[in-house]
Amino acid sequence: MEEKTTTIAQAVIILTSIFTLVAIFVIAYLVYFNRRKAKLIEENISIKESFRQQLLQSQIEVQEQTFQHIGKELHDNVGQLLSSSKLLLGVTEMNLQYPPDTLINANKTLGTAINELRNLSKSLDKEWLEQFNFSENLQAEVTRINSISKIQVVYVEKDEILLRPDEQIILFRIVQEAIQNSIKHAKPNNIEITSQQQDKDLIISITDDGKGFDINDQGNGLGLNNMNHRTTLLGGTVTWDSKLGEGTTVSIVLPINEKIT
Repeated sequence: MEEKTTTIAQAVIILTSIFTLVAIFVIAYLVYFNRRKAKLIEENISIKESFRQQLLQSQIEVQEQTFQHIGKELHDNVGQLLSSSKLLLGVTEMNLQYPPDTLINANKTLGTAINELRNLSKSLDKEWLEQFNFSENLQAEVTRINSISKIQVVYVEKDEILLRPDEQIILFRIVQEAIQNSIKHAKPNNIEITSQQQDKDLIISITDDGKGFDINDQGNGLGLNNMNHRTTLLGGTVTWDSKLGEGTTVSIVLPINEKIT
């Protein structure tokens, strides 16, 4: 009887040990699986971020090369031709006792065109791109629009734009395209642009009082896909809130983190 009891006890101990080992193995496997899963997710995020940064850098490098070539051509060739033309107009104007108003205005217009061309050539320079400032260039764009159109554009910067220069270039192009879309299609009287930081996001809003549109009817129009693509490169989102007859608001939301700042 004692021998049978001992055998049963040994069997219970062995079974208990086996179940304990199995339980330990299962727990250890689950811990390993979860850690491995977390590591794979982290690696996947890292790969995606690396790809995004490489894509962004590649596009900027290609744009820089193109801009440098265009800037050189504008300065060396087109700029010289316009300067020579202005000189000839000036000589003609001086040789006439009563130069016509059309000639005087043409000379002034050509002078303005030359200055604009010089500014454009300067803006395509690599060093200028490396020091690009979103706020300064947007304010210059606002001033330019207000001087040549009846539309009143206002830019209100509530918080500093904490982005790298290359990212600020892309953001500027997004906002610039939103403004041009508004002017061309919405026919507004006023456009207000605001930038502010909320928590860890930078929010840029472009609001107009134009005729609005139905985004479902526009499909790929108004350059919406292009704006969306550029915003995605910056890791953000862009949305449109528009109603017919009530204007449009474009909202750009970009993450602000240590990597960006």
